[in-house]
Amino acid sequence: MTILFLIMAVALFFMLTKPYLDDISNLKAEKQKYDEALADSRELKTLKDKLLSQYNTIPPEDIERLNKLLPSEADSGDLLAMIENKARGQGLLLKNVNIKEEAQTTDTSTTFGKPPSLYKTVGLSFSVTGPYASVLAFFADLEKSLRLIDMKAIGFSSGSTDNYQYEITAQTYYAIPPSASVVTLGATSSESTQEIVEILTKLRSIKIDSEFFQSDIFKSLVDFIPTLEIPQQYGRINPFAPIK
Repeated sequence: MTILFLIMAVALFFMLTKPYLDDISNLKAEKQKYDEALADSRELKTLKDKLLSQYNTIPPEDIERLNKLLPSEADSGDLLAMIENKARGQGLLLKNVNIKEEAQTTDTSTTFGKPPSLYKTVGLSFSVTGPYASVLAFFADLEKSLRLIDMKAIGFSSGSTDNYQYEITAQTYYAIPPSASVVTLGATSSESTQEIVEILTKLRSIKIDSEFFQSDIFKSLVDFIPTLEIPQQYGRINPFAPIK
């Protein structure tokens, strides 16, 4: 009889008590996930405040220069105006200008674990004709330009005088604006936790080097982009009206 009661007690335990124990285990595991998500959220806010504090210590004029060094758009017009202005200033003839922007793609996936590129390139090719000394001065100006320009190839041909024609291939760069990272409203707890982890991973990889703005190289770069002045006076509203 005692053995029978023991068997019945064990059976009742598994039938009635075991499901509650399973629920308790699941709740503990879920609580652990929420605790980890809460800790990540706190670290996320701490990192964001730290980066924002470091960013705010950078003078606005340095931020403006940085945006000109690596603009968020190709700005091909400004680039062409700068090259033409510097060539004309050295008495050079500029021609055969070709600007080719890197093809835009919507694919942001990574390849073999490699992170997506943070910038795109703009290909340049043009020719300048003039004396050797003037061409050297032109290259020196481009070297000091705040807008980054990499010389890739230079070819030249000489004539009967001191004038030389140089065929130049170069490239410049512009930044790809980062995609906004937000936590989706209405998402499940697991999806929200994953989004927080992804944002946190991105913030952990961000480093602000404020010493870069104090470097001699950055300070020595010159903004050669010409300022286009819009005339303040315009013609008559009605050009056909009688002249008084």
